[in-house]
Amino acid sequence: MNRFLNRADQWAAAAGLDDQLPPPHRFAPARVDPRSPLELDLTSGEITTVLWATGFRPDHSWLDIPVRDRGDRIRHDGGVVTGAPGLYVLGLPVLRTRASTYLHGAAADTEALACHLRSFLGGC
Repeated sequence: MNRFLNRADQWAAAAGLDDQLPPPHRFAPARVDPRSPLELDLTSGEITTVLWATGFRPDHSWLDIPVRDRGDRIRHDGGVVTGAPGLYVLGLPVLRTRASTYLHGAAADTEALACHLRSFLGGC
């Protein structure tokens, strides 16, 4: 994010627009809890599902339940899939806000979905 913002600031300066903009804001580097596991034992039986999602455009054709609209988008409310209890999504553009489209927006989406799950399980 900061690399992108630096390039945007360079462009604004080259275009002579930098004096019209507020001072730049930069985000602090992401911190990883040192207690976070760096390896997973996939043979222990504790992890039963791994979903690897990558690509440049969504393709939900593999999802064989009626949760997609005419545009093949998953119907959801803030990541809670409509009509499929227990199914959730993260990482979609504009999931909850426009910031959801960018990496830094995933944190707020994740926290909101975690709160929903805690509430659903009786703990939020």
